[in-house]
Formats: sequence, structure tokens, C-alpha cells
Amino acid sequence: MRRRARARAGAVLERDLEAFGACGLDVEGRSDLGATLVRAGRPSVQLELVPTGGRVFGGAFALEVSSAEPVLPRTAGLAARGKGLVRLQRVMFRARAGDGAGARLAARLEADPDLQRALAAVHFEQVRVEPDGRAVIRHMGGSLVWLLLPPMARPIPISLEQVRATLAALDAFAAAGG
Repeated sequence: MRRRARARAGAVLERDLEAFGACGLDVEGRSDLGATLVRAGRPSVQLELVPTGGRVFGGAFALEVSSAEPVLPRTAGLAARGKGLVRLQRVMFRARAGDGAGARLAARLEADPDLQRALAAVHFEQVRVEPDGRAVIRHMGGSLVWLLLPPMARPIPISLEQVRATLAALDAFAAAGG
């Protein structure tokens, strides 16, 4: 089933590429579960369907959308967590212990109202900043969930509204880093 799910994930990526293409992005490079997209006057974007969760009885191929190049300063990496029970109120960033540059960047990102507003519009599962400075958003849409029992693989579509919101959030990360 895992092989079939991986093949289905390739079809989900095709739909994701269509959705991002409808928002003005063009495919520059491609792999079986990822692609680099370019857009005029803005940073390139990387899409990747990443295997997550279980491997025996089920799992997922989650859509991760990131800046293709670093847009923030180098740190040891940042993790983020949303605050708010019913509605996202803000995103809190956390640096690794002993990472002074990361702590300063985390404070700057938390205080950026444009970034906070942009992230509030995104239906994300996870947000992080890689050590090299690339912002990564693991989206809830554009993914594939699969189960062994009963055997099924279900794509979770991404809406054009969410594509736009995710791109706006990546642009806000780039502005915060500039």
C-alpha cells in the first residue's frame, strides 16, 4: 500500500502544481515528489510532499511549501507554534537552547505584525525556519493521507485561497528577513 500511496502522492503533487500555477507560478525544476516554482519579482518557492507519521498501518504525504533560497539569517533553526483555542491569535517562535541569534530572530518574527497577519490566514500544520534561513510551512491541504486497513488513499485538496495565503506568508517571511 505504501508504494501505491507514493504513486498517488505524485498525482496529488500534479494538482498542487496546477493550483500554484493558477496563482502565477511556473515550474523550474521537478522531482517525483517535489518541484521548484518561480514567480516574477518574488523569491522562488519549493513544494515537496514529505512522508510523515506511521509507515505500517497508515501515514501521510504532507505538503511542505518553503522558500527555495534562504530569506532569513542563519540560526540553529526555529520552531513555531500557534496560540489560540478557536482562532489563531498569534504564532510564537522558539529558538534552540543557547542560540542567541535564533532567540533574537524569534523575537523579531513574533513582533512582526505583517508576518503574524499573514500566518493567521494559512491553515498550517507546522511552521519552522531551517538553520540555513529557509521558511517552511507544512500545509494541511495539498496532502495525501493513506491507511492500510481499510486500504485507502485520500487526497486533501488545497484551495486557491490557501495557495495565495501561503505565498503571502512566505513573502512576509522574506520581508522580515530583509
